[in-house]
Amino acid sequence: MGYRVEVRDAALNRIGVIDTWISLDLVVRYCQAGSWQILVAAGTPQADLLQKGGGVAIYQDGVDTPVLTGQIESFQHYWTNAQHTSLGSLYFGGKCDNKLSYNRLAFPDPSKPATQQWQATDAGRAVSGPAGHLVWDELNKALGPGAIPERRIGNVVLDPDVTFGKTISDNLQWDVIGTKLESWIDTTTTGYRFVWDPDGKVINLHLFTPRNLSKDVRFSRELGNLREFTWALTAPTVTRVIVACQGEGKNRYLYQQIDAASEAEWGLQIEQFLDRRDLPIKADPTTGLPIKADLSVTDAQFDTAKKAVVDAATEALTQGAKNGNFQIYPVDTPQLQFGRDYFVGDIVTVAIDGVEYTDIVREVSITVDQGGQTETVSPTIGEQGSGNPLNLYKTVFEMREKLRRLEARM
Repeated sequence: MGYRVEVRDAALNRIGVIDTWISLDLVVRYCQAGSWQILVAAGTPQADLLQKGGGVAIYQDGVDTPVLTGQIESFQHYWTNAQHTSLGSLYFGGKCDNKLSYNRLAFPDPSKPATQQWQATDAGRAVSGPAGHLVWDELNKALGPGAIPERRIGNVVLDPDVTFGKTISDNLQWDVIGTKLESWIDTTTTGYRFVWDPDGKVINLHLFTPRNLSKDVRFSRELGNLREFTWALTAPTVTRVIVACQGEGKNRYLYQQIDAASEAEWGLQIEQFLDRRDLPIKADPTTGLPIKADLSVTDAQFDTAKKAVVDAATEALTQGAKNGNFQIYPVDTPQLQFGRDYFVGDIVTVAIDGVEYTDIVREVSITVDQGGQTETVSPTIGEQGSGNPLNLYKTVFEMREKLRRLEARM
């Protein structure tokens, strides 16, 4: 699939097209700030188009909506006596327009300027409601029409408010809004994207529900749209956690949590000790059960401490849990192409070794050659390849079992 790059100035006017470059790389991300970088020859009309405050829109042939739009954030002059000779070459790059949400902080009181935030409550600002509405409302208050004049960005247009998304309750106080939104959106009901509209000379905020294309967009060896895949299973590094609180000898409270399922599966018993003398708990010397460390500990503090003991053990087991992950390397085919047939935020299916895995396309990395044709397209689907504990353990385990059964029949 071919690509073209349109250029905007600081006022969001379309001022030209880059039709010749040395290299073009971009990363498109779901509800995060993607990135782009283009290398052009210095001293050319293409290089002169790219200026501070300006930006780009990167289009795919036959697709009306840009795959990515974003502002220029960096310039780099590159020259060697072996290549990129004459005037050398220039790297231009930046983040996609989703970065707008990362440029703003969640003020404790958005109706007041920064210097008056001392009037806001120390407890922060509580918010609650559907995730889609909270995303819209926070961006509206931070940079949209609902923001105070000094924070409002006049050429940003927001979609109408929405009510979809899981119910969220949170507390805001100087958070980076983009980072906070990452914890609010999910892979089934809520997404957002900032995109430059060259005709309207504005940047639009679009709120959407991810499309479920799992029956139509599929990747597998049989379909010819995978060039490589790897999967791996890793044994746990911790199966038993012992948390020790205050006290000495018989008075020291000890709590143990065991991942019995992993021990049975892998035949391993691996212990880890956590020293939590900071928690106001000691042991009843006759029963070993938890009691308050001293008379100054309130009931609420005691209950919180007991929960902290359990949480510490659970977190340690999670960090050291058995792990399953896989990485796929799709290729565009005439039948299935990124941008035309699927996009970040869409739910797709991967079929490997007889096991189907369905999840959202979180990220796509693209490399485009000098002629404007795609060289590589590398989607990241769900958490595949991330190495997050337990994220794909069941799926990858099923892949292994199906492969073993196939080997037994051969």
